[in-house]
Amino acid sequence: MSQLTPELAPAIATYIAAANTGDTSLVADCFAADANVFDEGEHQVGTAAIARWMEDTGRRYQPKVQVLNVQHRTGKVLVSNLITGSFPGSPLELRYTFRLNEQGKISRLDISL
Repeated sequence: MSQLTPELAPAIATYIAAANTGDTSLVADCFAADANVFDEGEHQVGTAAIARWMEDTGRRYQPKVQVLNVQHRTGKVLVSNLITGSFPGSPLELRYTFRLNEQGKISRLDISL
């Protein structure tokens, strides 16, 4: 993984590091208790569901995330990533749209092409 840019909030940097290592124990450190994740047409709510989703995704695809670009918009952080792994079409460029709560934790993550 390339070095994370300083433009990433600590919770986002922690999430990307956890995704790259498969460390689901860090989910509570970066996601709010009632966080939402939208990926592959699926909706995960809460840290337990998000941890299961991360574990399942890691087992199926062994994804590695390389941050390409970070944009800050009102209420959102848009992160363009190059994702490699054991899935058709790898590598693939995906956009992660993060929303953070007042405590700086991820309250919503949308993963899209």
